[in-house]
Amino acid sequence: MTYLIVGIIIAIFVVVVFVVAKKDAKERDEFVSQLTEEQKEFLKATEVEFVEKNAWTQDALVAKVVDKGSKVDLRLLWYNKTIENNEYETITIADTSIEKAEQEAHNLKAGDAVKMYFAPEKSVGSVKVIF
Repeated sequence: MTYLIVGIIIAIFVVVVFVVAKKDAKERDEFVSQLTEEQKEFLKATEVEFVEKNAWTQDALVAKVVDKGSKVDLRLLWYNKTIENNEYETITIADTSIEKAEQEAHNLKAGDAVKMYFAPEKSVGSVKVIF
């Protein structure tokens, strides 16, 4: 009976992970389909500049801006030239947030180009927008 309960819990976890991944992939595909060819080429042509071990900067485009009060959540589109996974050499999504005052000072909106700092091995501050 214990094995059955553990099996059910693992199955539920796998299904939840699959549903979330599918939702993100659908949203990414929607964002990418709205890009112009020039925007796609801009992302593909970005230079990756390593600033420390397993951390780099590169160009990204703001795909979505969500106001959260004193902060603003951003969904960024970037071209993966570095992490050899199932999204290697594709346009993918990164999430970050900035202060609302910073967003207003730079008049940041969907479609704008930004410089992105990316450190996938960090648990906090792994994605930042550099102004």
